[in-house]
Formats: sequence, C-alpha cells, structure tokens
Amino acid sequence: MTTYTKKIFCLSLLFVPIVVFCLCFQKYALNIPHWDDFAVRNSLAQILESGSFLEKLKLFFAQHNEHRIVLTRILAYLIYVFEGTLNLKSLMIFGIGALLGILYVFYAFLKKHNYPLITLIPISFVLFNVGLYENTFWGMASIQNFGVIFLAFLTFYWLIISIEVQHKNYFYFALFSCLLGVFTSSNGILIPGIGCLILIFQSRKRGFLLWLGSSLIFIPGFFYGFTKNPDGGIKVTLTDTKTLLKGLLVTVGSVFDVKAILPNKQLYFSMIFGCVLILLLGVVCTMVILKKYNSWKTSEQNIENEQYEVFLLACIAFIGITSVGIVLARISFGIEILLTSKYKIYSVLTVIMVYLMLLGLISKKQQNSSIWLSVLLSISFNVYTYISDYQDIRLLAQERICDQFKQQVSDKTFPSAGVMARLQRVEKSFYHSKITEIDTLPMPLNVTERLNDFELKLSKNTIEIDLSSAEAGVYFVLKSRKNVYLFPSRIESAGNKAFLKFDFLVNNRLKVDNFMANISKLYIKSDTYKVGVIWVENNTKNLTWSTQSIDIKEITKTKIPQNW
Repeated sequence: MTTYTKKIFCLSLLFVPIVVFCLCFQKYALNIPHWDDFAVRNSLAQILESGSFLEKLKLFFAQHNEHRIVLTRILAYLIYVFEGTLNLKSLMIFGIGALLGILYVFYAFLKKHNYPLITLIPISFVLFNVGLYENTFWGMASIQNFGVIFLAFLTFYWLIISIEVQHKNYFYFALFSCLLGVFTSSNGILIPGIGCLILIFQSRKRGFLLWLGSSLIFIPGFFYGFTKNPDGGIKVTLTDTKTLLKGLLVTVGSVFDVKAILPNKQLYFSMIFGCVLILLLGVVCTMVILKKYNSWKTSEQNIENEQYEVFLLACIAFIGITSVGIVLARISFGIEILLTSKYKIYSVLTVIMVYLMLLGLISKKQQNSSIWLSVLLSISFNVYTYISDYQDIRLLAQERICDQFKQQVSDKTFPSAGVMARLQRVEKSFYHSKITEIDTLPMPLNVTERLNDFELKLSKNTIEIDLSSAEAGVYFVLKSRKNVYLFPSRIESAGNKAFLKFDFLVNNRLKVDNFMANISKLYIKSDTYKVGVIWVENNTKNLTWSTQSIDIKEITKTKIPQNW
C-alpha cells in the first residue's frame, strides 16, 4: 500500500464514526426545549427585551445554578440573529462542533509529535459514539459540557506550544480561550489553575506572572455576585469515603456499559473498569512525574517528550478534578445517576488519555501493532454503543415530542405571542396531522399500578415495525373528559441481535414483541382515564382505544429551587 493510499484509507476510516454520528443526529435531533433549555430561552428573551447595554451584559453573565453559561447565551443570541428564533438544533450543532474541535486538538497534538494519522482513528471511534446522546440532543448541555472540554484542551495545547519562538503569540490565544472556558461551565475555573502549573513546569516566569494576573481577574469575575445554588448544592460530606470512592469509580468507568448484555451488572462492571483506568493512569502519571526533566533540556527530542506528557497531564488533571466534582454534586441523588449518558464524556476522555499515555511510553516497534489493536477495539466499542443505546436515543426523541404535546395540548402553556413565541416555535410532529381513530377494542394491554406510576405493556405476537422516522413507534394516550396526555413507549423483547440484522440496518425494519411505558402520576391531574394506543409508522397514524381505564390520583412534585 502506497503512502498516498494509506492516507486516504486512514482518512476514510477516521470519518466513518463522525458520519454515522451526524446521521443519527440528523434523524433524532428535534427543536424542542428540555429542562435547562427553557432557562436559555427565558434569559434570551430578557436580553432581547432589555434596552440597556449594561443590563444585556449582566444577563449574558448571569448565574445559572452553579455555572456561568455565557458562551451558550452568546451562541443562542447569534442563532436568533441569523434564524429569527432559538433553534435548539442549531445549538446542538455547535456542541458537535466542540467534539470536532476536541478531535482537532488531538490531531494537531499527535501531528506535532510525528505520530501517523492512523493514531487518531481509535480516538475518533471512541469520541464519536452515540452513547453521548443525552448531551448531543440537548441544546444547552451540548455547549456547556462539550464546549468547556474543547476550550480547556485547546488552552492547554496553545499554552504549551507557546514556549516555542514561532508560536509565542499562542500564549494570548490561550488566555482568550481560558476566559471563554471559565464562563462556559463551572469546571472552567480549573483552566487558569492548571495553566499556572504548566507555566511553572516550563519555568516561564514572565508568562506565569501574566497568566496569574489574568487568572486573578477571571476567577473573581466568575464569583462576583455569586450566590449559593438554591437546590442545596453538594449534599454529601468527605466523611462518606466509601460512597464517594464507589461514585468516582463508576464515573470514570461508565464508558464500559454492559446494560445491553448484563443489565443487572452495569454498576459492578463500571466500577471494575473505573478501577482499572485509575490504576493505569496512576502508574503512568507517576512514571512521568518522577522523570527529571531538568536533565533533558540538552536534547530537543526530550523537550518534545516533555511537551507531549505535560499536555496529557494537564488534560488528565482537568478530567480527574471534574469527575470528583460530579461525584460530590450528584451522588446524593443515587449512585446510578453517575451512569447516565451526560457524564459519560469524562469516562470516554479518560480512555483516550490512557491510550495516549501508554502510546508515549512504549517503543516505536510496539506502537504500530498497539495502534492497530486499538483501532479494532474502538470500532467494536462504537458498534456496541449503537446497539446498546439505540433504544434510549429513539425513546429520548419521542419523550421530546410528548413534552411538546404536554405543553401544547395538555397544559396549554405553549407561548402564542410576544418574544417567547418568536423564540420557541412548534416542531411539527405526527399529532399535528389527522390521526385515524378506530373504535374501542379489547387489546392485550397489561396495566400494573405502583406507588408513583403505572406500567403499561402492550403485548402482541412478534411483528415488524418500520422505524424510518424518528417519531415512529407506539404512543400511549390517557384521556378523560377534561384532560389528555401522551406518552412514549420503549420497545421490549426485540433482542440485541435484532439491531444487527440487515433488515434493520438498511431498511429500518425491526421485529418487536411488545411495547412498554411508565406513566408517572406526577403532574397528571386526578381523574379516570381511558387508555389509547397510537401506532405511528411511515405516513400511517392509527389510534385505538382499549376497553380498560385507570384512576389516577395526582402527585404534586416539590419544585426544585432555581436561580434562573
């Protein structure tokens, strides 16, 4: 294989996970607000209605829980300027851009240290996996969680290479990206401190003083007017050592997700994998830190090695401290929450850091075989995450549709006039067109009542369903004389192998045994509801009412205090 052919092959393989990731995004991403997206919408409305420049500036920098989300608000404002509305799908695209930015930083880093292009392929397959779906399909979170990582890694890279005469101006670029990072997410305040350590390590006194002076502006600026998170913030103490340690292992190892094959062992295996990753990083980092860099500086090659390892150590510090912060802030809600998709990016990055650290320690002869092994493992991982998380991605899209239905039809709170109506527009869905209604029929519907919810299960003989559209599937309807609610369903008993069959991969046709939904009693008004099933497939939308009904006694959930 010629050098040119090898490069084309590597580039093609490099972009495969990115293309698949983007195709999945295009199919399932919806312009429907979710949780904190409403906060972005509300603050943008205030910015647009404010007549004072200083007031607008204050709103851009306003606190959001324990964060400052200036970058999110700036991008939301720009989207409004160009599109005339707050298109959350466009905000998500910027989040994917941040992932591409992270990949580019790794590309520039590896290219500078003369690694072949194939070295980047495992990183691409691990980074662009659909297991990151929760942040990917959430406008506000995609910018905050992916954006701050990109800005942190970019800052460290620019700062490290600015020691070279030909790149000295990158120091000021690093200062700017550091400033953006601080005001993108709360863990962005780690960037100035890690930057100081990099400069101390490089013995750059003048640069250190300038960086320190800037940091003493950035960090107090972040905390100026800062108020305690009204939801109580961290609810565990450092004395809960065992709980915190388990939480950290789960957070670091959550990328090793066995829910598709061993759902009851998911927590256990994530803890084991987290332990392995931490031990590997601990050993490798100790080996690097104990090296005496001062004795290397007669060799240009050793200076290059130093830059390689300092960059990775800086990234590891950012990932590690952030992971500890996530555990401290979230474990009081239950250790299982640390397995959710939105925190998995830090586990993904930990795997990448282990890969790059080990690559830097092994000999050139061993590198080629190690990289090819990593390519095979990363491809297997990427395919597995698709099988494992497809169901959750599909369900998330349907949940968004049902959220909009609740706002539009159930609660009638969808904005109809003024700036809010301009910012939030209706995402057309199946319920906006005619649905064929079939008479009430007996159907194999199992209803199980629990303390806070109902479980509805529609059991049928094995059938095929066309899932070509994001909204395809079964929806459960609850209707009384006054109220109506719509709920998505989860596919049951399809089997993992079904997602690998040609008919599903190419034609989007899946064999299904039954559909199941959990109907929470929260926010559903007390009443007697008849149960209906809407079957959505291609252009067909059929509503069938069952002969069963359920009585719901409303449970009012305590609203979590917010500062937005």
